[in-house]
Amino acid sequence: MLLVLSVLFVAVVTGNVPEPRISQLPSGEIELAVKGSPGIEWQQVLYTIEGAQHTGVFHKSPGGDFYHNKPDAGRLGGKVHYTLVGEKDGQMVVADGSQDTAPPAMILFPNGRSRRAEQRVMRDDFDGSTLNRGLWDYELSMYGGYNGEFQVYTCDSNNVFLRNGHLFIKPTLTSEKYGEGYLHSGTMDMTQLCGSCTEPNVNGCHRSGRDGILPPVMSGKLKSKNTIRFGKVNVHARIPRGDWLWPAIWMLPRDSRYGQWPRSGEIDLMESRGNSRAQTPDGGDVSMNQVGSTLHWGPDPGQNRFYMTHGAKNGGYAWGFHTYSLEWTVDHIQILVDGQNILWVNIENGGFWQKGGFGGNNIWGSGTKAAPFDQAFYLILNVAVGGTSGWWQENWQYSSQKPWNNGQSQRDAQNSFWNGRNNWQGSWHGDDVAMEIDWAEMIQYT
Repeated sequence: MLLVLSVLFVAVVTGNVPEPRISQLPSGEIELAVKGSPGIEWQQVLYTIEGAQHTGVFHKSPGGDFYHNKPDAGRLGGKVHYTLVGEKDGQMVVADGSQDTAPPAMILFPNGRSRRAEQRVMRDDFDGSTLNRGLWDYELSMYGGYNGEFQVYTCDSNNVFLRNGHLFIKPTLTSEKYGEGYLHSGTMDMTQLCGSCTEPNVNGCHRSGRDGILPPVMSGKLKSKNTIRFGKVNVHARIPRGDWLWPAIWMLPRDSRYGQWPRSGEIDLMESRGNSRAQTPDGGDVSMNQVGSTLHWGPDPGQNRFYMTHGAKNGGYAWGFHTYSLEWTVDHIQILVDGQNILWVNIENGGFWQKGGFGGNNIWGSGTKAAPFDQAFYLILNVAVGGTSGWWQENWQYSSQKPWNNGQSQRDAQNSFWNGRNNWQGSWHGDDVAMEIDWAEMIQYT
């Protein structure tokens, strides 16, 4: 609900707040940004441009600043009148003012560090009734993410949909749509189902149930059309809960300039496990209470030095919305949750080749010291299920018995997973199994 000033509690008018910065971004959007004030949560704004009145909500950045942006609000020039509405100690805070508008310039930079010129290249608030295909591509394949996962990524509206201004990526049982017999005797053809197939490897485009069970779970995976090379990513989302769910917010290079994975890098802002209990032998909690962030890099999969660039935080993340953020420069890569650091990687002059202690010719020698993390990356949102790559270790204790083992083939593991559904299916409840995204944005440093 936008800007309702007649409320039951007392409104407090204060002049002791920072003046907002109002600017027009290169994209044409109007941005109104307010530095964070102690105890004040700015929520809504009313402003007038060229005689037209606009209202909107504020979003909080990882650094504690607040911003509102709006396309098609007109051109800046002259005086803009505004009213900011927030809350402090249970009371409404209202600040009125006006200012001559700034020319296109810097956007507020969080955490008090030096300002950089920025351009927001993508922002999706998921306010429509259907996915904006100008911003996102579907992954459409049964390949299993190269981790032996058990889902098929589809275009089905039960798996990827918008509702009440949020994007839902929700796994469902294949048998609910096609029947139990389909898993064992049907034929799944991605081109017939969705008009195309994006990954043919590992029989990703066409399979017959007679050759082994078809993927027992349907889910969704989206890839942003836009990319950034150094900049910021923010995603405000709620991660799912339910046994064997594997949600992820991550990035891959568009062109793989330095070769195939992991030579060209991977940036994982967030990965988690949906199990209410997943405990390591030493008592570590790696369940839905934990989120992890990782950079993958190395000359080949056997020399992937991901363990040198990994961080994790515990705190019950599956129970609410959190902001998962990346800040990426040639000098450092930082990943945060709600503005709290989860991973900081300082990039020395010797780069990742020296950091990893690799011998021989530096495969990243043609790039900057940040290579392979110095090329255009796109954003990925998905919910996977299961897998045989080691994400689910055999010697961990889980909320339900793990029905497969990592030594099985993908087809055999899927079959074991499905045959053991009586143990895990009860943990899947409605939309709890979905990753729910409020908004996502990508900002390029210019």
